[in-house]
Amino acid sequence: VVIVPWLSSLLLKQKDTSKKKKIFLKIENSIDGFMEKIEASYIKSLDWVLQNKKFALVTAIALFIASIILISILRMNFLPPTDTGEFEIHIETPPGYTLEETQKKVDTIDALVASLVPEIDASVYYVGTDSALSLTDSPNKAFGRIRLVPNEKRKRFIQEIIPLVQDRLSETIPDCNITVLNGGFDSLLALGTGGQGYQLEIYGSDLEKVNSLAITARNFLNQDPDVFKTEISLRSDVEQLIAKLSQSYMGALGVTPYEAGITSRILFGGMDVGTLHIDNKDYPIRIDSNISDASLNEDTLNKMAILTQDGRYVNFAAFSKLESKPTLTRIDRKDRNYSVEITGFLRVDDQSGVVKRMNEAMSALNLPSEVHYSVSGVSALMQDSISSLVLMFAISIFLVYAVMVIQFERFIQPLIIMASIPFCLIGLVLGLYLFGSSISIIAMLAVITLGGTVVNNAIVMVDYINLLRKEENLALVDAIFKGSQSRLRPILMTTMTTLVGVLPMALAHGNGSEVYAPLGQAIFGGLLSSTLITLFIIPSLYEVIEKRRIKRLENKTEVKL
Repeated sequence: VVIVPWLSSLLLKQKDTSKKKKIFLKIENSIDGFMEKIEASYIKSLDWVLQNKKFALVTAIALFIASIILISILRMNFLPPTDTGEFEIHIETPPGYTLEETQKKVDTIDALVASLVPEIDASVYYVGTDSALSLTDSPNKAFGRIRLVPNEKRKRFIQEIIPLVQDRLSETIPDCNITVLNGGFDSLLALGTGGQGYQLEIYGSDLEKVNSLAITARNFLNQDPDVFKTEISLRSDVEQLIAKLSQSYMGALGVTPYEAGITSRILFGGMDVGTLHIDNKDYPIRIDSNISDASLNEDTLNKMAILTQDGRYVNFAAFSKLESKPTLTRIDRKDRNYSVEITGFLRVDDQSGVVKRMNEAMSALNLPSEVHYSVSGVSALMQDSISSLVLMFAISIFLVYAVMVIQFERFIQPLIIMASIPFCLIGLVLGLYLFGSSISIIAMLAVITLGGTVVNNAIVMVDYINLLRKEENLALVDAIFKGSQSRLRPILMTTMTTLVGVLPMALAHGNGSEVYAPLGQAIFGGLLSSTLITLFIIPSLYEVIEKRRIKRLENKTEVKL
């Protein structure tokens, strides 16, 4: 408003065109001739549309309805899955495995993955932990991170590699629980949302009923065509070994319960027994054993000896017996209720299908009154985000309308201008479909952006038509033709500059481009379709509404007379 007029006064000065070089004159004349042809074609087309307004409006509405139908074909997710050239392998060996046994399994997995994925650039495995950030030690767990060569040096996307590796590892090493997940940005997203894939949470006051329903839900999820692996948070596949002591045998052998307990603690867990002070330095004294990492079984009991009160050594097997029973690995709670979470890892990046099928399956069950379920994780976050974005879009539309009411001092004409907003959905959906992108939060942000952008062209057109009718006293149809033709060039210029600006984003290709490319694709398609339809539909609506307004005013004048 300030800078452009000032710079124009300095730079845009009248010059003698005869001094211009012929090549520049030819370019200018060519551009002017091209634009005059476009304007002539536009006016001819606009004349036909104004004479066939019903057909034009029905066609535009039909295209809008078709775009809504096309939405059901598009994939839907919270954020598009990325290909940053990394994936993770989470490994859980059977309970009781030592670090050495787990390491052997990891070596087997590493060799198998290397044969399946020749695109590997580097790999690293952490044995004894379930993630690179974990602070706890778990001898039967391991975590691997694999980095691939850059996208341009491989033919397969990481979304094709992960299911292949998952299926082959599960088939080849069935005694281990192995999960292959996307790394990079998807891994960071999982940290913030509680995990990857589809997640269903079942909670209630009765643990047995909650667990039973969770198993049923997991069976449903295992049968889903889009799911390649499931996990459940409540597991009872871990056997707990208990050494039951016989009081009668202990009494006969002269062994007290305290001595048996303290000895077993030292043998399996070690014990800090004091501190040694030498030269003003403290050194901790700790007692450990050579069987601390051994599995608890009959052979281990025979190796465990204890000193009796009469100075003899006897084995633990002489006064104890091992018993095993299944035990739960963990028990989660939600709002003071027992909670179990089922996770389904998807073969595709579209969660809408599995969400719909699982909702139908769970609704068909006769759930007890004390048991409930809800979608959690990324799916729940997406539902909440959609609600928030819809509210934001509604607020932005209201504010745009309020500003235009103040500008035009009318309530109806702003509605004509806002009619250009729905038609941006046609290009938006078509752009995502042609580029193979999905509907995500990024695409929805584009809708909010377009809501305040596509009205600009209609504002320029309607405002200038009003000016012609007021200042030059032109008839309604004449003002529409002249105003539309005069505003065609600035509308095309502003639209083309925006389209060219977002085109590199829409065509982006590389690590992580899957996240931001849909924003450019949605804006490009939505702005293009809205502009093309605005150039014809807005004048048509303007003529229809203004003719009715003029007729109402004439009727009121006749009544007064």
